[in-house]
Amino acid sequence: MQTVSPSSPADLAAVIVQANTDRLRLAVRGSGSRPAYQPASADACLDVSRLTGEIVHDPAELMLTAPAATPMAQIAPLLAAAGQCLAFEPPGPDAIWGRGGGTLGGAVACGLSGPRRPFAGAARDHVLALSGVTGAGERFNAGGKVLKNVTGFDLPRLLTGSRGSLAVLTEITVRLAPLPPASATYGLPAATAAAAVRIMADALMVDGGITGAAWRDGRVSLRLEASAAALPALMAALAARLPGGTWLEGAASRVHWVTLADLGDVPADAIIWRCPLPAVRAGGLVLPVDAELRLDWGGALAWIILPPALADLDVPAAVAQAAGRDGHARRLRLPAGVTSPVPAHSPADPALALLQGRIKALFDPAGVLAAEAVG
Repeated sequence: MQTVSPSSPADLAAVIVQANTDRLRLAVRGSGSRPAYQPASADACLDVSRLTGEIVHDPAELMLTAPAATPMAQIAPLLAAAGQCLAFEPPGPDAIWGRGGGTLGGAVACGLSGPRRPFAGAARDHVLALSGVTGAGERFNAGGKVLKNVTGFDLPRLLTGSRGSLAVLTEITVRLAPLPPASATYGLPAATAAAAVRIMADALMVDGGITGAAWRDGRVSLRLEASAAALPALMAALAARLPGGTWLEGAASRVHWVTLADLGDVPADAIIWRCPLPAVRAGGLVLPVDAELRLDWGGALAWIILPPALADLDVPAAVAQAAGRDGHARRLRLPAGVTSPVPAHSPADPALALLQGRIKALFDPAGVLAAEAVG
């Protein structure tokens, strides 16, 4: 496949305009860290890794502006040195695919959020401004670099999570959050997903500093983040409400949540499905005994991890049985050498597909940008 690597937004626009003329479909590629979201077929690869530039970090205003091709490995230490972080806690792709930590553009285009999603908001809630080129070859700037600057249609929200199917992002401004100074994780036994959801719901009924609620290996994990002075009182209050648990504190707590978010302990030959659904439906998932179920977001995100022998398990059907149209399943990893007759994601809701088609026609009328493209 031919690869085109523009070096500036103007070059990028020219490439897309030419692709419209030639009726070529482009597969947008950044660092290639998330292969499950890349298009299955295209006429050419649009490599945007050369669209780099200056990072502008304003610690006082809790904002960062950077080229979309900026590696996350470059952004994370910069923010940590200022005691800040990306509030939506984007999960790192390297543990799943082994292709590096990805780029800021990939994280935003993919729109995935980590354990803080129910508490701090989704990725789209923290993207303030975007620049890029539509599938029609038109350059644009959307949003504003002032927190209260909201004018016109909110394109940053629309384009976050669009996976490169509407426009190619060139620059992104994100809102930051202070890095929590102290962390502790409370672990409680829960034999089933239904029991875990009940425990997490009970914990979240009280605003007690919880910023993570997950379940794995028969144990619920509840994360507390606060100042060093406030954390002990929050820990005592949580233990009093839900007695019988054990604590991880400091670095051990932080490592625990990175592993949970990134699936850092999943076997290399495992098949991985990501399944958002209503938390109250998570307990209704019916899976074979050899399938592993994990929950995040208080139960609203299910991870289904399968051995290769269960490659033909119809996970979209299992999610539909438990949650109906409110659930969705997407296979993130099918190891090399393993085949499966199961579609890689749940079928699209007809009404939603119609709306998406109308939006696609506005941004990319010739269908030049192949779907599922992220960095």
